[in-house]
Amino acid sequence: MTGDSADERILFINLGIFRYGTDDKIQAAAIFLSIVLLIIIAFVIFGAQGQGSVWNDKVFAWLTGAFLFVSGVALGKGGSNGFKSED
Repeated sequence: MTGDSADERILFINLGIFRYGTDDKIQAAAIFLSIVLLIIIAFVIFGAQGQGSVWNDKVFAWLTGAFLFVSGVALGKGGSNGFKSED
């Protein structure tokens, strides 16, 4: 949960019971892109239902790979906030 206001916040998601905000540009971009990819995957799944064409499988494979990569970046950036490496 996050507060109603924060300095320099870039992304703020408010779904009623779930609120999330971040000031990290890379994490915000990764979260936004993963949400967009998830919506596109849903359109591919439900839009191509019953049309057993080969391109559906290829598009689904590419989109799921991209989604997993981008969501991994979002989770990785979110989990590394307190750990800074100083060499």
